Amino acid sequence: MECKAVAEELLRMKQHDLEVRQRLLDEGKLYNGYSPEMERVHLEHSHRLEEIIAETGYPTICRVGREASNAAWFLIQHSISRPDFMRRMLTLLKKLPPEEMDPRNLLYLEDRIRMYEGKPQLCGTQFEWDDNGRLTPAPYDDLQKVNERRKKAGMPSLEEQTEQFRREQDFFPDPDFLKRHRENYQKWLIDAGWRKQESSTKSKGSEPENPHENEL
Repeated sequence: MECKAVAEELLRMKQHDLEVRQRLLDEGKLYNGYSPEMERVHLEHSHRLEEIIAETGYPTICRVGREASNAAWFLIQHSISRPDFMRRMLTLLKKLPPEEMDPRNLLYLEDRIRMYEGKPQLCGTQFEWDDNGRLTPAPYDDLQKVNERRKKAGMPSLEEQTEQFRREQDFFPDPDFLKRHRENYQKWLIDAGWRKQESSTKSKGSEPENPHENEL
């Protein structure tokens, strides 16, 4: 498969994901748990990306261009029903030379995996709702270390990012919604294979369809 064809397919899959997400958002279906339709799209794209990687190798910047390479990462970020695949991709990305990918993509992927596993984030890229319905970073490492990592990656401080997301926030869940959401989320974590039953209540989390999954 030629690199140009790979790039075009990756960009089409990303656009399809965004279009479905926007439609579900407009229909008021995006925040009501993990939409079955959205999950089908994510799984379809994830499996196709896996095939592409098996056939031609990882879509690096040098091979398919920055935009298409970032699209591949975008599809990996949305492969949330496939923990093992996401972990394999994290291992793969860590082995790539810095010029072959946007280094921030690696930070986002590792944070997302750590969040689902119930571990503290390293850069605070993943957000959830707090008890007042405000967007707040999911549990993270020492704030000073987090901000040092963010600065090194060319990202604003976690405090600045949180302030920006809260200014832009257009959905504020009420207590009843948050209760249902968190219960559904904990069940999803177990069903998807991210957590074991006995550890499922150790941390609160955001819903699988993170409202601010793409900070960049």
